[in-house]
Amino acid sequence: MEYESQGESFQPANGIDAKEAANQVEKAAQKALPNELKKAFDEINLAVKNEQQSVRLFQYELGAYVCVNGKPQRKRIYHIDALSKELKKYGYETKLDSNNSDGPYSFLEVSWKGKETSDISKIDPAKKYILPLEDTECEITDSVTGKAISHEVAYACPRDNKWKIVYDRKICSDAVIVPGKDIIDVPKWVRAIEPIEIEC
Repeated sequence: MEYESQGESFQPANGIDAKEAANQVEKAAQKALPNELKKAFDEINLAVKNEQQSVRLFQYELGAYVCVNGKPQRKRIYHIDALSKELKKYGYETKLDSNNSDGPYSFLEVSWKGKETSDISKIDPAKKYILPLEDTECEITDSVTGKAISHEVAYACPRDNKWKIVYDRKICSDAVIVPGKDIIDVPKWVRAIEPIEIEC
């Protein structure tokens, strides 16, 4: 009351305004994005293997809780808003659950349909390329020291007559190099990735 009478507002030591709270949530989502993309691509690859056209990525692990400051909190799997924006860059259609946006069963619907033809003028069938996915770089840490010892990046590659996402070293190996002739007719999500020519 004393603060109000003097025209001042009281803010406790741990006070945080709405803008800062939103910024912290956004930073956490961006920091988690590379690992969450990796998990999402694993689920997408499995769905493609099972000949599905879509997959649901749940925001929280069902029935799982973690303890924060002595209080149970739902265990997060994905930041689905940030993930939705990122997956759209690769041609995926995404739809957020409109009925339960932040509830325990909230999810992101990811779908892929049909094929499109790449711009042939940009691809030389005789050359070789890599197709790295944007914002997928992850640190590989030593299990003992916890220090980063390497980095991985997600690449699109054809495997067993299907396009898949595989992780390899940032300085890519032969395992993720794709002949230009294999990039001419590709799924929509692969077409959205910018090919990088490799000198061999």
